[in-house]
Amino acid sequence: MNSMLEAGRFGSGQAVQRIEDAALLSGRGQFTDDVPAADAGYVAFQRSPHAHARIVSIDSGEAAAMPGVIAVLTGAELVQAGIKPIPTAVNFKRPDGRSTVSPPRRALAHEFVRYVGEPVVAVVATSREAARDAAEAVFVEYEDLPSVSDVIAATAPGAVVVCAEAPDNVAAEMRHGDAAAVERAFAGAAHAVALDLVNQRLAPSALEPRSVLATWEEASGRLTVRLSNQMPTSILNSISDLIPGFTKDNVRVVVGDVGGGFGMKTGI
Repeated sequence: MNSMLEAGRFGSGQAVQRIEDAALLSGRGQFTDDVPAADAGYVAFQRSPHAHARIVSIDSGEAAAMPGVIAVLTGAELVQAGIKPIPTAVNFKRPDGRSTVSPPRRALAHEFVRYVGEPVVAVVATSREAARDAAEAVFVEYEDLPSVSDVIAATAPGAVVVCAEAPDNVAAEMRHGDAAAVERAFAGAAHAVALDLVNQRLAPSALEPRSVLATWEEASGRLTVRLSNQMPTSILNSISDLIPGFTKDNVRVVVGDVGGGFGMKTGI
């Protein structure tokens, strides 16, 4: 009986042998960048230098004519092709009862940029160097707009509005418990302490950055996407839902070894 109980509690209170170490320590791991791809194209992005701005115009003529460039893509072209915005937050409610309000998050910014580093133009070329050079050659004209990055300042009266559908800059909120009972408890307390807690922003930093290798099979009409990700099923669902012409039947998502995730590789 004791041995059966111990077997049923495997992993609790004892070390569990790792099975991946031998391959990784001997250099036999297979990350996305380790997979060979003949005649691959490489993508580079030009990103927004502004926290908030309107995209006035994009001139990609010089970049498109550069050696090795296969394509130059903008957010407007993706919208025209029917590619949908990327899903964002879980659907909570706003104070007015409406569902979560947030600006559309697209693969490439369209009409407006809303944070520094937002991808604006994608360049596909025959080498990484050619893609990077061409991305730098694209000229984007912006109309700089006011921005706000502090939560307290963003929710103060008269603050810059980030999203027209949420003039109070509140995307959503959650409330639990009995607010009136809490107020009564504090009102009747002998002492009450007020404390402001400021939490720093967090940015996961994995040893292996986000990486994607997509292969189109002309004969079968099937797309195979290999990437470093923690939730491959979610990626399959997103590709099938967001890009016209793709379904779960003609898209395959493959994940090999993942060089760290920490939550940064959970979605598309």
